Amino acid sequence: MSGQQQWQQQQGGGGNQQQYYGQQQQQPPPPPNAQQYGQSNNMQSQNTQQQYGGQSIQNTPQQQQTGTRTPPSRRTSDMSGASRSARTNNSKTSTNNNAAGGIIVASRAADEETEDGRIRNREASTKIRDAWIYKQIRARQDEFTQYKQGRVFVGTWNVNAKGKDESLQSWLCADWSQHGPPDIVVVGLQEMVDLNAMNVAVENKSQTRSVFWVDKIRNTLNSRQNTQGDPQRTYTELAVKYLVGLLVCVFVKAPHKPRVKYAFTDSVGVGVAGFMGNKGGVSIRLQFYDSTLCFICTHLAAHRENVAGRNADFANVFNKTSFDIGHEAVQEVIRLGSMSQWAMGTAAVGVPDHDLVFWFGDLNYRVDESIPTERVLELSKKNVLEELIEHDQLNIERAAGRVFRDFEEGVLDFQPTYKYQPGTDLYEERPDKKLRAPAWCDRILWLAQEPGHVAQLNYTRSELNISDHKPVMSTFLVTVKDVILAKREGVYREVMKMLDTYENNSLPMVSLDRISLDFGEVRYDQRVTLPIVITNTGQVVAQFRLVPKVDEVRVCVPILQWSYHIIYTYSHLTNLFHTYMLRLIYASNG
Repeated sequence: MSGQQQWQQQQGGGGNQQQYYGQQQQQPPPPPNAQQYGQSNNMQSQNTQQQYGGQSIQNTPQQQQTGTRTPPSRRTSDMSGASRSARTNNSKTSTNNNAAGGIIVASRAADEETEDGRIRNREASTKIRDAWIYKQIRARQDEFTQYKQGRVFVGTWNVNAKGKDESLQSWLCADWSQHGPPDIVVVGLQEMVDLNAMNVAVENKSQTRSVFWVDKIRNTLNSRQNTQGDPQRTYTELAVKYLVGLLVCVFVKAPHKPRVKYAFTDSVGVGVAGFMGNKGGVSIRLQFYDSTLCFICTHLAAHRENVAGRNADFANVFNKTSFDIGHEAVQEVIRLGSMSQWAMGTAAVGVPDHDLVFWFGDLNYRVDESIPTERVLELSKKNVLEELIEHDQLNIERAAGRVFRDFEEGVLDFQPTYKYQPGTDLYEERPDKKLRAPAWCDRILWLAQEPGHVAQLNYTRSELNISDHKPVMSTFLVTVKDVILAKREGVYREVMKMLDTYENNSLPMVSLDRISLDFGEVRYDQRVTLPIVITNTGQVVAQFRLVPKVDEVRVCVPILQWSYHIIYTYSHLTNLFHTYMLRLIYASNG
């Protein structure tokens, strides 16, 4: 059976599509209001206010509540719906921090001052508009999406600068007989090379070692034992990224290769001086069918007591990781309803901008120091894990919300993977070596916009013993989207039509009861007053002012005076006061 045939398919929407569509038509969410488009109207609802550059951007309560379910990666944010603040984008770090907070990033260079002194930013207005379009499409994505299920294998191993001719079959292919060959294989390594000063500064061995390991992984996956001579069972390398001792590589089964695009890589160093590559993360993102996946392999700060350092390393890698995929790719992902943080409004996406994120590596979290090292050793050797799991630093920090917020991890039902005597299955207790408490340093976590789209099939370790760490692996059953383009474009056109209707209705419109004044015969020292009634016939506030004619500096000749009086005619349909009366007075005194 080919890789394509192994997929399990289920139609999205199905018989409910027509009913769902009808609900959309009957109660369409209101588009973003005129003020969000940067119009300098002087009358809005006084309910909810966000700040941009000191000028108010105000939403009605109905508009604030509009939107879809907040993705889990952003559940902790206190900003929802169409309300967003706009901030200045000054650096790569601030960009991703802003994205993580649900903030639209706009350059202050785009600020424009209107005639009444207000500030308008067309860039922010455009991004708010795009944000609204994205939310409507995401709310209706089941109308144009069918769902497929496939398997993703993730493996991580700190190889301690070891590795020659050992077979990787028992690690990479251990569960193929139970779950079948995966559709995507992701492998992350740490300490490909010794993390000495020379290697960190020059990376003179990293490329050679990365080629060695990638070839070794490829040969294992594509061995005759695994493929049985069938080209449809082979794996193709999609992308590789390395940084000093870190490596991440992604392979995809041959039948799925045509459905993979927008593969990009990034690396973030957080080691010596805060940027060197002895610690940090390497990552690969891609679009698989019509879902976006991100894989991040990290090596975080060491030492049992340095919990805060590990938390800081995670935050730095999370915030600084960015993929410049281009505006075309960003727009496509918006149309797919996949991005959760389109708000950066640039050609780059960050970690939370993906349907599925897998984070793995030597995270270096240990068993809390409240348990003596000897006690940890004793329990680890006996495979008595409950007390150790309870005092695992990563579990403690996640429960407190200090790290990996909204990520998930499977149950730790295998012995701690560190620290072993290399070449044996014994924990390190030799007298000439420093005694270290065993720990689950090597971990695999995941984050999904839709939690039901990921199911972990297993989470275990391999018994390869050339390193002081044991390899860890996990296989996931994932649900990915396969968009029906014709239906998607139909929904997109309907959303744009609704938006165009709103924008047309949002244009200021006024009417005059007359366009000329005839004062008739006016005698000396006689005062004649004639009115012009200006009526706001639109649905938004309209501003007006009197301007001189071309090449003149006065609004009217000296013998004419003008003033205006408001006639309060209130419309319950638009919540606006409509009519002004302009009085022109002809005062003939000469």
